Amino acid sequence: MAEALLTVMLENLNSLILKEFGLLWGVKKEMEKLSSILSTICAVLEDAEEKQLSDNKAIKNWLRKLKDVSEELGDILDECSMEASQMEYKRQRSRSTQKVQPCFTSWFNPINTFSRVKIAKRMNGVSDRLNEIANERVNFHLREVVHEDRSSQIRDKRQTGSTVVQQHVYGREEDRDNIVDFLVDNSNNCKDVLVYPIVGMGGLGKTTLAQLVFNDERVSRHFEIKIWVCVSEDFDVKRLIKAIIESASGRACDALDMNPLQKRLQNMLERKRFFIVLDDVWNEDQEQWESLKNVLSCGLNGSSILVTTRLKKVALIMGTISMHELSILSEDDCWILFKQRAFGNEIDERPNLVKIGKEIVKKCGGVPLAAKALGSLMRFKRDEKEWLFVMESELWNLPQHETSILPALRLSYFHLPVELRRCFAFCAVYPKDFKIEKQHLIHLWMANDLISSKGKMEVEEVGNETCNDLYWRSFFQDAEMDGSGNICRFKMHDLVHDLAQCIMEDECRIVEIDRPIDLSGVRHFTCNYSDQPFDMLCAFYKVKSLRTLMLLRNCPCRIEARKFPHCLYFHSLRAFGAKDSNLISISFLISNSKHLRYLNLSNTNIRILPKSICLLHCLQTLDVKYCPYLQKLPKHMSRLRNLRHFYITGCNSLHHMPPNMGQLTCLRTLSIFIVDRRRGCHVDELGSLNLGGSLSIQQLEKVKNPMEARKANLARKANLTILRLSWDGNESTAKSQEITEQVFEALEPPPTLEDLEIVNFKGRHLPHWFKNNATLQNIVSIRLYGCKNCSELPTALGKLPSLTYLELSHMKFVQYVDDETYNGGVQAQGFLRLKNPFISNLPTLERLSKVGRTEIFPCLSRLDIVECPKLTLHCLKSVQEIWIRECTEAILKSVSNLHTLTSLELSDNDDLASFPHGWLQNVSTLQSIHIKSFRKLQDLQSDMLVGLSALERLSITSCPMLECFPEGIFRASNSLTSIFVVDCVQLKSLSDSFGELTALRSLQLTGCPELEAFPNGLNHLASLQHLYFCGRPYGTSSQNLTVTPKLTALPEALQHLPSLQNLQISSFPNLEMLPDWLGNLTSLNSLWIERCPKLASLPPSIQQLTNLQNLGILEACQELVDRCEKEMGEDWCKIAHIPHVHVSPPIYHLTQEKTANFKCCFKFQVILRKGGAESAIAKAEDVGC
Repeated sequence: MAEALLTVMLENLNSLILKEFGLLWGVKKEMEKLSSILSTICAVLEDAEEKQLSDNKAIKNWLRKLKDVSEELGDILDECSMEASQMEYKRQRSRSTQKVQPCFTSWFNPINTFSRVKIAKRMNGVSDRLNEIANERVNFHLREVVHEDRSSQIRDKRQTGSTVVQQHVYGREEDRDNIVDFLVDNSNNCKDVLVYPIVGMGGLGKTTLAQLVFNDERVSRHFEIKIWVCVSEDFDVKRLIKAIIESASGRACDALDMNPLQKRLQNMLERKRFFIVLDDVWNEDQEQWESLKNVLSCGLNGSSILVTTRLKKVALIMGTISMHELSILSEDDCWILFKQRAFGNEIDERPNLVKIGKEIVKKCGGVPLAAKALGSLMRFKRDEKEWLFVMESELWNLPQHETSILPALRLSYFHLPVELRRCFAFCAVYPKDFKIEKQHLIHLWMANDLISSKGKMEVEEVGNETCNDLYWRSFFQDAEMDGSGNICRFKMHDLVHDLAQCIMEDECRIVEIDRPIDLSGVRHFTCNYSDQPFDMLCAFYKVKSLRTLMLLRNCPCRIEARKFPHCLYFHSLRAFGAKDSNLISISFLISNSKHLRYLNLSNTNIRILPKSICLLHCLQTLDVKYCPYLQKLPKHMSRLRNLRHFYITGCNSLHHMPPNMGQLTCLRTLSIFIVDRRRGCHVDELGSLNLGGSLSIQQLEKVKNPMEARKANLARKANLTILRLSWDGNESTAKSQEITEQVFEALEPPPTLEDLEIVNFKGRHLPHWFKNNATLQNIVSIRLYGCKNCSELPTALGKLPSLTYLELSHMKFVQYVDDETYNGGVQAQGFLRLKNPFISNLPTLERLSKVGRTEIFPCLSRLDIVECPKLTLHCLKSVQEIWIRECTEAILKSVSNLHTLTSLELSDNDDLASFPHGWLQNVSTLQSIHIKSFRKLQDLQSDMLVGLSALERLSITSCPMLECFPEGIFRASNSLTSIFVVDCVQLKSLSDSFGELTALRSLQLTGCPELEAFPNGLNHLASLQHLYFCGRPYGTSSQNLTVTPKLTALPEALQHLPSLQNLQISSFPNLEMLPDWLGNLTSLNSLWIERCPKLASLPPSIQQLTNLQNLGILEACQELVDRCEKEMGEDWCKIAHIPHVHVSPPIYHLTQEKTANFKCCFKFQVILRKGGAESAIAKAEDVGC
């Protein structure tokens, strides 16, 4: 990491030299001297960092001193940059006001003179210390690393062969079979040589898998020639051709020129089906690969090359098919590998060590190399304390000479370019298994000077490229993509995190707040705080050179520190994040952290940003999004000339912007701009800003004229991808409508826009650029909300080539979504890529399309409709899912037109007593029906489900007037697997045709208190696995039941359910006993009984349930609780064989002490205010208290 740090210092120093800052300030010689010393040290740093890994304490101390001095130099250079920026700003201001003399005379100001002398003195001090450190390097015999020599050394160390060196390989059988099957069965279809890449992080077993494939009998029979070559870092084509010849012939190859070598190899391979393994490839040069591939394109069809690599980029360059990403091993397979090494041939394993060993195996993260290495480490350790030490230690703290885990991963690290090394190592600031936000990480890299712009590439683009590069090199995994296919979040494997922590050592610390903390020497600190009170003063008083401080939220509770302590002083702090904390003031932190570049206060209770924030001249990122109480921003924010990203989304109490935001010319992200009529707050402030990402412009009704809107220059903001335009107010005169339309016309977005949202537009006509496909050619999503005066949508909307999502809401006069009249041909297809429209509160909407053609909406997969009383549906040939809220009889009748429908969800109707006859005919593809809140629905037709041969799921919820299921309704419903009947409070009986549901696996009956008996034939449900009875409607406490459930005993037919695995019984106050035939349910795995207060004992037959793993009796009567007490209760002998037993008393038996424990939680207080104490305690655990 020292190499990366010094490289940054050298870059910054040389940058200031080029700007002639040193000449201007009289420190040119000092700067040039520093540059020379740094260059000398940088030349040997790679060798020093490799040697320190062998626990060379002298070199470690030397590197530590070097880092300390480098960081001090970094602070000086930062201050120089600030001074240079201030000088440039004053020069520009004086030029604009033509006041040259004041700026000139300020140069001789005693304060400026003192600053120059002070900086020069500090530079001399740093230069002397660096010179001493540079002279010390001779003592360590450090040398400048020549990468060609290094590649040769690595290749010699990492030579691999085709022989499987392990006696048994676990967990890779499926991978091997899949690869072999493909090579043998499918490779003949490839005219060119097939290249099959295997990708995975170091230690995952790529080489072992390749060896298994290479030695498989099917591969040996299928291919005439098999060749194994270990490539490693040196992808020299001539060397590889010689290696292939030697592997194929079994003899050494004479040194020949390239041409005879190529001829010789082709003579060996032509007209043969060959199989070559290129193991451990690192080459990212496509031309080098093409030159080798061209030589190898001489065999018969089916000739194949298997490539193993850690780099996804290599797989993309070389592979002719999709890469085979090697997954981690299961914990069981890792345990077998560990056990073999740790216990050897011992017959008797010590149980205490086995238990600890299984915890140690969890550190392996599914990586076989780690399992083997840790097993070998424990081989000759038999003292339990030694095993506990390893279990409780981080991998990077274990002796490196005894484990090969991190050295294997470190090879990937040293293969990185220097600029990527420093970025990767910094990721140790995140906890393990943390979901890292890409933008957050890039901003932190920027704040710590780990990335900078390159030529025309902005620093953010460099950061994005760096993230992608680390992902393709397998340092990041589990990537999540945004709608455009770009990486937005990812994780690091635990072992990769260990590697980062090993590199950073004590510079980076992640701690739980409730643990003792020693932060001396820490540069980057993350508080992963738990529910203990957090005393910042005690935690940080020893910190001297902290550069990153992040407070992460790890539980629902809030930390106690509401204000940042005044005694703390972080002179070198670059980044501070307190997201989700309870901080309300950080004035002291800001006033004493002039180097601060990243400040994240999102989702805090802060009300006003202090004025002193305007003195943070280095600030690049300010994040205050979702601060609900933030009311005001500092007036002079225009002084933050280095600010690049300002996030204020979700600050609902904020109604004004600071003036002159247009002066922030470095700004690249401004999530919200609130228009005002005050000077400096007009929309034309956006004109000079090169904004990207997401922008929301609010209060557009305050724009005076279209000329002002045109000066916002939205059309030229090529990096803008999301745009939201919103108007407030209710005035809608003819004149105001005309101005609104002209303003909207002037706000034409750039053609790069992907997401557009319009809110409360008061005009009658959408702008002409809506009809211009060139303007909206890349638009993916459009939302029109509250455009009440628009009478129609532009016909061009259906011709947008990329539109996949459309939301229309609260538009009074729109009759058709697609108002086009088609005349045949290609143009007869509209909305070609639209997948999921959401249509809400369109009272006059009659049809989706004016012309009911099946060619329109060809890709529609889901349709959401809310309160569209006149709408009917024509044939939509691809729609699969539909949700209709406030549905009418007319739209229900048109459901039969949807012949491809698989999921139907209907909710909220206060009129229908029954469904229209035949409304589901012709919908034979339907798999799921959900009917909710039909408040007057009294009956279902007996033939409603006829013809629905694919139906798997039926849910009927909150239909209070429904009394019964008709006879025969389930006849021929052979595919139905799940039925949910919830809150049908008048339901008295189920259909006798229940017995014909031979495929039913899950049945839930909740909130049906009138249900007394179950139908005949229940014993025919041979597939039923999950059964849930609950007498209480959702959202109703047991004490508030208005109707007592009538069920007093379990139905006799239940004893004949051979497949039943899970049985839940809840809220039946009159259930007094469980039947003795309960023991017949031999497949039962889980039994939960809740809120049955009269149930006082358990039947003896429960002992026959030998497969029962979980027994829960919640809110039981005290007598039953006592009878089930462990080792003591009368019924304990009946349930002692069950592994997991949980028995709890009623809520009112909770002690005051337990209630008090709940009351310390903020969420509990909210629940308590809404209801009584008993219901609050009942819900406490559900919401995370």
